[in-house]
Amino acid sequence: MPDTGSKRTIGLALQGGGAHAAFTWGVLDRLLDEVANGGLVIKAISGTSGGALNGAACAYGLRDNAAEAKRLLERLWNAVGARSSWYPLLFNSPTAELDSPQRWNVDSNLFVIGQGMLEQISSPYLTPWLPDPIGSIMDEVIPDFDRLNQHNDDAPDLYVAATNVNRTALRIFGPGEITSKALMASTCYPTLFQAVEIGGEFYWDGGYMANPALNPLVDSVDDLLTVLIDPLCVEHGPPKLPRQIVNRINEVSFGSSWVTEVRQIELINQLIRDKVIPHEAPNGKTYAEKRFHVIRADGFMEEIGAASKNTPSLGFFLALRKAGWKAGNAWVQDHLGDVGVKSSFDLDTEVKSRLTGSADTIRSLRPANGKS
Repeated sequence: MPDTGSKRTIGLALQGGGAHAAFTWGVLDRLLDEVANGGLVIKAISGTSGGALNGAACAYGLRDNAAEAKRLLERLWNAVGARSSWYPLLFNSPTAELDSPQRWNVDSNLFVIGQGMLEQISSPYLTPWLPDPIGSIMDEVIPDFDRLNQHNDDAPDLYVAATNVNRTALRIFGPGEITSKALMASTCYPTLFQAVEIGGEFYWDGGYMANPALNPLVDSVDDLLTVLIDPLCVEHGPPKLPRQIVNRINEVSFGSSWVTEVRQIELINQLIRDKVIPHEAPNGKTYAEKRFHVIRADGFMEEIGAASKNTPSLGFFLALRKAGWKAGNAWVQDHLGDVGVKSSFDLDTEVKSRLTGSADTIRSLRPANGKS
């Protein structure tokens, strides 16, 4: 159904990325300021992995108000930081300035390299005494999942993506199905945690099938705002260290599903523009073009490195929050007015070019700004 009314209404799609998902905390913190002053409405949220945790805290808090959503997001990341055994002094790059993203880059850290090697020869099934803390953390942040699952016209519905291990299938947990266990399933990185069993089926991190899923949003809104964690473009490559190679493989594979889904929705947009699909079908269902918006900071994410996804430190979270707030503020200043009017994301350059296979189009791709 198309959006109605004069308020700028969006559906949020929140990507996962381990500790890097704290970047989305900062983005949401800025967007919630616009919600508080009445300039923005968040009608639905789709999240994967860390994006699902952010989405759950935000959606639950908005059942009261924007201030409560901000408070719960802060509580979430403080709780994750408190449970972490990562020692902040293990961040290397001693020559980096305190406010430099390079300070958090641990790609060449010997401890992190050893940790990655251990993941390849060990298994979470051999270390059952190391439980996944996400369930207990989310039970603290969201004391009433029944309330989260109830539809509320003044608060967003939540959709959480997970990957069915045995079926190679996407599982979307929607309204009425969101539990702390569903959030554990969405965040279950298979080399760290045992697969999460729900209803006799086993689930891993949702990023393998959708990072994040857009389809759950299209029936609710016409403007889709994605917060991307993994850089679509990197300048300094290819990666050379073994761990860097594995990390970039994961980034490319996790991002490909989103690029493909955006392209599929844009193809439907084209069919609507060409009047192949009518705006109103005989069954009364309406079809409207979807507009795309993206908040990302490829440059910043490349500088902090991919390995730091596994370094959950409160100081790191706060640095990511600051970067996310800046990126969110830049989007608000430059593109909030585009909501309800036009896409602020260049679909031809950023999506279509990635799928044409042409050398010329690949050369046109560049990272998003965001190094400061």
